[in-house]
Amino acid sequence: MDDTRRALMRWMTGVMEARGWSPGTWARAAGVTPTNLTRFLRDPARGSMPGADTLGRLARAAGSEPRFLDDGTCPPVSRVPVLTLDQVEVLRDLGRRAAESFLATVLRQGGDSVPVDRPASRRAFALRIGSRSLNAAGVLPDDRVVLEPLDVLPPKPGDMVVTVHDDSVCGYRFFPPHLLPVSTDPDCGPTPITDASVAGVAVHIVRPLQR
Repeated sequence: MDDTRRALMRWMTGVMEARGWSPGTWARAAGVTPTNLTRFLRDPARGSMPGADTLGRLARAAGSEPRFLDDGTCPPVSRVPVLTLDQVEVLRDLGRRAAESFLATVLRQGGDSVPVDRPASRRAFALRIGSRSLNAAGVLPDDRVVLEPLDVLPPKPGDMVVTVHDDSVCGYRFFPPHLLPVSTDPDCGPTPITDASVAGVAVHIVRPLQR
């Protein structure tokens, strides 16, 4: 089996194992016919490979994409959805499984998303940052900040933590037990982390080349 087929097989089986999906479940989530997966999975060395459109749909549903380059050269890439503040408020009220399903649906429906070249949990998401939300930390307007929830990634001293309250986004450094602002927004004041509406711990920044 050539390297391209091996990489595709490794990605497909990894997604199904991680998600607990059968080929049919994945196909339904992606809006493709199951035979697009099963023909290849039955005989990855000689079976018909899914086309580009099918692979794109499968990747969007899975929140990850196959890597055809050597893993040591280029790390795996995942995609996480960019949420609105209203969507963050909805997400906050959901349990773990429901939150994973909610974020997977946002990705599947073709909403804004960003790639991250590091492992991301199924509950990771991104926020588009406003002009003063995290400006003292060097985060610029329109940057997308990828967040992991606190129960997935408990913050360590010095980590950047982002809060969302109503229509306000604030960035902080965590110095236990307090959050100290990295924003010039007057609405973002020091607060104990236990009193804050924490959206997550910042793990990655995606910056557009043109604004």
